[in-house]
Amino acid sequence: MAKPAKTSLSVPQRRSSKQIDEPIVPEDDNDGLSPSHVRKEEGSIVWGLAILVPFAAMIAYIALIHQQTKTSSPTLDHLQGILLIPGLIPTLALTSIAPLLTYHVVKATKDAFLKKGFGGKDLLKGNSNKIPESLGLPTSIVYCLLMCSYIPFRYGMGKSDSPQRTARSLIDNADGGWSGDMHGQRDFPHHELSSYLSSLMSILSSVLLGFIDDVFDIRWRLKMPIPLLASLPMLVVYQAGHGGTSVVVPGWPTFLRTWLGARVITLGPLYHLFILLVSTFSVHSINILAGINGVEVGQALIIGISLCCNDVLYLDPRAGQPGSFASVELRDRHLFSLALLLPFCGCCVGLLTWNKFPARVFVGDTFCYFAGQVLACAGVLGHFSKTLLLFFVPQLINFALSLPQLFGLVPCPRHRVPNVDLETMSLHPSIALFTEERPAGTLAQIILQIFSALHLIKLEWREENKRKVLHSTTNLTILNAILVFRGALPLQRDASGRVENGHEKQATHKVQISERGLWWHVMLFQAFCSSVAFAVRYWIAAIVFPQ
Repeated sequence: MAKPAKTSLSVPQRRSSKQIDEPIVPEDDNDGLSPSHVRKEEGSIVWGLAILVPFAAMIAYIALIHQQTKTSSPTLDHLQGILLIPGLIPTLALTSIAPLLTYHVVKATKDAFLKKGFGGKDLLKGNSNKIPESLGLPTSIVYCLLMCSYIPFRYGMGKSDSPQRTARSLIDNADGGWSGDMHGQRDFPHHELSSYLSSLMSILSSVLLGFIDDVFDIRWRLKMPIPLLASLPMLVVYQAGHGGTSVVVPGWPTFLRTWLGARVITLGPLYHLFILLVSTFSVHSINILAGINGVEVGQALIIGISLCCNDVLYLDPRAGQPGSFASVELRDRHLFSLALLLPFCGCCVGLLTWNKFPARVFVGDTFCYFAGQVLACAGVLGHFSKTLLLFFVPQLINFALSLPQLFGLVPCPRHRVPNVDLETMSLHPSIALFTEERPAGTLAQIILQIFSALHLIKLEWREENKRKVLHSTTNLTILNAILVFRGALPLQRDASGRVENGHEKQATHKVQISERGLWWHVMLFQAFCSSVAFAVRYWIAAIVFPQ
């Protein structure tokens, strides 16, 4: 298998002893930005919190007034019921402080990363300034600390055992020895807490492995199975909690259920393998869809928000009662998922402030491992792993596009990011060249011509022995595909790296998309696919999977 391209914006810098002895000191703490611009960035987060916190306080105040006055408004009754769902208020409180805390932690640590040699160059800016890298590490640390802060509010306020049992335990252990119970106290959500702790363990393992990848630049063939190891705690707890391993057979086409002789089939260990593959895919799919400022954080944020919206649909305060659309177990599963996702979205907002165009920090592989594992834990332990994949449609498309290069059918350069025209700062698709030593095979030509017919790639042919031979193709990533679909042409370069005569003029007559514009294209496409995912989950699924 060919080594896929590393699509990070930064060029990893090897840290020699000389570099460590002579650290890189940034010229300006604000990365060349004016004080007014910095104040604007900080003010945008403060402005968001200024809306969020009073709004949450207002809702809580209305609920308390309603509780005191005992009014009979159905809306207020429903609102109060939602706020009284266990663990929801601590989750909202942690979410409100996550953006500002992440912002200031990244600000305080970015120069330290640069001094230690964690810096890279932005390939699409045309300058040699080094930008701090691997700032996904402090972001993930902030998230994990917030998650640890959540534990006593959600699980430390439970009811204690009866006074009779406590007194009996003290008598039985009058020697001052340990008086606990290996089975734990009664009426306590032991499995939910174990699920929560296993999620933290898997996330922390992914953060550690991601940072090791940033430091040692692990080869792709070695890093592929890394998420499998990090997901084992999550899988064991899922199995211990009798997590479902059955799937519903589609009712359309109708012969499927007749042929299988069942409406539901049990996959057993195969379903556990599916869970591990989902975790692996969610981690690497975010890592592969990279190459422009803010795209890793942006896609993770939109997926997280989409999953939060899906969770909110099940927060029925009347769960388990007649007329409710959700059981208590179903509500608690999505509440558990929401507790993982809301603070994650808050941390992404704070990090995106630094990583958006023009990026002042790079997130590194650490963030990709961290974000993918959070989303996987929320989907798997929330028991909607199949629904989770619906929100990864752009990542699935990017993965499907990349397969010919990943499997060596098409040449795979180290960097597959788009090229930039430094005069106009517009982006153009990058290309992969076929050579006489490595021409395009028959299978590769068939696949590439299908992609070309869908306007996802641009092919260039040359004459050789009176027949057409495939000369080049645009790189097979969704970033290049969007540029090709919009009409941007590749910039052919000579051996010196200059644009060949005529190509720059030809490209100028086509649509011009800047790096910021391409980021918006990707984010809007991600949001559109999330909308389609909701339609598939709650409309089309009811048709394909009838009761």
